[in-house]
Amino acid sequence: MRLGVFGGSFDPIHYGHLRIAESLRESHSLDKILFVPAYVSPFKVGETGTPPEIRAELVRVAIASNPSFALWTGELDAPGPSYTVETLRRLKVEFSGAELFFLIGFDALKGIPKWREPEALLELAKFVAATRPGTTEAEVRGAIPDGWEGAIDFVDVPPIDLSSTEMRALVSQGKSLRYLTPPAVIEQIDVRRLYKAG
Repeated sequence: MRLGVFGGSFDPIHYGHLRIAESLRESHSLDKILFVPAYVSPFKVGETGTPPEIRAELVRVAIASNPSFALWTGELDAPGPSYTVETLRRLKVEFSGAELFFLIGFDALKGIPKWREPEALLELAKFVAATRPGTTEAEVRGAIPDGWEGAIDFVDVPPIDLSSTEMRALVSQGKSLRYLTPPAVIEQIDVRRLYKAG
């Protein structure tokens, strides 16, 4: 099995995330993509965000119509910072025999040198990096460790310039998220009164 692994805060998930996943599923003939919501990013410790179980539910409703997408909540089982290297090690055991492909945006890939055990990551999964507005391939290649360049696949995907931060701001301003994220996600945000000012 060729298994994609797509992690993130997903606070909230949006069409930019979904389009990246679908593009990389096609480009690398992936059988399944696991969406992996972080309990908390190591780079966001101490920040107040949406509870992880709610973010996982937003992912669940967003991907429900795609049989190639699945939710994996393993990082939510161990409260504390979520480290990619530990997640990939767990997935290697849980999905024994699967070939892992770690899906990442250009913007996040630039920060790889700061991740836990970056040298171990390439032994656990093939890295597939998707173009993201605002970050060039040259910037990414200049930021990643020596020896990584040939080990990462760089893939152009249709540009969708969305960010979860911008979406939270829209909600807090009372503006619509229509056409930015699936209707089921908007419904959950409304019902749970997420991202409202105050």
